[in-house]
Formats: sequence, structure tokens, C-alpha cells
Amino acid sequence: GKMLIAMFLLVSAFFIFRFFRSFYEVPPEDFMNAGLLSALAIIAGEFLVILSSFCTIWMASDELQDELSEIARIDPLTGLYNRRAFDEYCDIEFSRAQRSGAPFAIIMCDLDHFKRVNDQYGHHVGDEVLRRFANTLKEHIRKHDVVARFGGEEFVLLLPGKDTEQGLEVAEKLRAKTADTQITIGDDVCLTLSASFGVAHYDSSDREWSAVLHRADNALYAAKKQGRNRVVDLATKNPGEECLSRTPSVIRI
Repeated sequence: GKMLIAMFLLVSAFFIFRFFRSFYEVPPEDFMNAGLLSALAIIAGEFLVILSSFCTIWMASDELQDELSEIARIDPLTGLYNRRAFDEYCDIEFSRAQRSGAPFAIIMCDLDHFKRVNDQYGHHVGDEVLRRFANTLKEHIRKHDVVARFGGEEFVLLLPGKDTEQGLEVAEKLRAKTADTQITIGDDVCLTLSASFGVAHYDSSDREWSAVLHRADNALYAAKKQGRNRVVDLATKNPGEECLSRTPSVIRI
């Protein structure tokens, strides 16, 4: 919108300038002796220069603002969205779900025993592990799904249009892919990791999307408590009640 307005103003100013200059051509130094049309042509030329400078600064500042806004939504280590951006997407999806009843699922996941990586190999290796895991998540979801780094070694995914069963399938695919991937860093480090996943879906009685996130977080806690490297869905809103769990063998670092 702003770009089109700026282009329109520039083109308009150019044709105004051409119109006046076509009537009378006088060098700028003869401005005081020039006729009215020449004076107007010179003024139009100066106006065009000023307008061009203004539009250039305006568009540059607008682009810079967009870039800064996008940077504020990105986690610098992994390149994924950060929690702020995730919250914004959840607000949008929750509003859509309330209007249309469309389902959505949230997955929370956490790398198992990640502290051991930092303690044994150092934070530079830990950072690379987080980047590799982030890439695994990003590469195995749909384009309109949202994945974000929630903090530390914890990540969260928003799956529009997915119910719990479909969310479980996505989480299990990500769990298996993580467990099957060896991470080699340099000549000395070769790791096989595992991750735990908690899944929850939107319920029509939810008053805010954070209720779904809370259930996913409780499910993740249950996955950790049950032995890690598994996918858990709390089947009800009460985290103390029965839950659905998929429990493969645990792969440790």
C-alpha cells in the first residue's frame, strides 16, 4: 500500500515537472528573470527532488521496521519462531476455532537428557544439537504448521486442522525421526538422541488457547515421568486421569 502511494506521488510529480518545463526552458540561474511558467517549472523540479528523498527515506524506514519486527519474532539460535510469535499464531487459530469449530492440536516436546550433552561436550555442541533438532521438526511438518522454540531445549508446535489422533501421528513421526538420526559434530562427537512429546487438542469448552498448551505441557511431563522417548496424550482435561501413551524403547545418549 505505502509503496504504491509513493510510486504514485513520484510519477505525478514527474509529469507535473514535465508539463511546466515543456512551456518554458530557462536555466536555474535565470530564475529571478524567468517568467511565471519557468519559475513554476523550477519549483516543481525542486519539489520532485525533495519528494523523491522523502519517499526513499519513508520506504527504507518502513522496510527496516518490518525487518526489526520479524527479527523480534525469531529465535536467534535455531531460526524458528520464538514464544512471542507462537502466541500470536495461537491467538489467530483459537479465534478461528471458536468461530468455526475447526480443530487444532498443540505438541510440546523436549530433548531427553539434554543437560548431559552440555555437561559432557560443552554448550557449543549443545547449541548445535538444538539447531539440528529444530531442523528435524521444521522439515517434517506442513508449511502452515507453526514450530517455535519455547525455551531451553523445549519446543512447541501448533497444528491447525489436526485433532488429537492426528497430532499423535505427527508427534510419533517426529519422535521416531529424532531417535533414528545420528548427530555428528566434528571428528569426536557422535550422538543419538531421543525426545519426549506431549499432545493436546482444542476443546469447545476452552476459554483460551493456553488451556490447550497447559494440557500439552502436562502430557509432556507425563511422558518424562513414564521413561522419556515417548508420545503422550492426556485423554481428559484432568491430568491425573487415564492417558494415551505410545512407549517405544528408550534411547539414551
